[in-house]
Amino acid sequence: MSLEHLRDHWLTSIVLRTDLESSEAVVVLSSLSSEGASVTLRLAGIVHVRADIGDPDGDFVDEVIVRELPQFGPWPVEAHHLLHHHNNRSVLYWLTITGPSGVEFVAEKLSVD
Repeated sequence: MSLEHLRDHWLTSIVLRTDLESSEAVVVLSSLSSEGASVTLRLAGIVHVRADIGDPDGDFVDEVIVRELPQFGPWPVEAHHLLHHHNNRSVLYWLTITGPSGVEFVAEKLSVD
């Protein structure tokens, strides 16, 4: 899944819900141009989250990458630090957002609105 078009957006909101049976997160990226709309990334079945938020009002996004981590078979070398989250139940999605702040999620489901 390519999210290259989200480069130069603004990370405006992260809401993480762990009180649900399947934890979920909603990440909102807003366009810097007046014509652009915000994009919502929805994750469910979260098995890992790391957020290093520098500015509580949001941060500029340099890159958004989603990698599919297979249910069976080898994971990419750059994901080996996440292997202990492997559940063998489903494909996992590894979302990383980089910029002044860094955000990383591993989840069972990912959708883009």
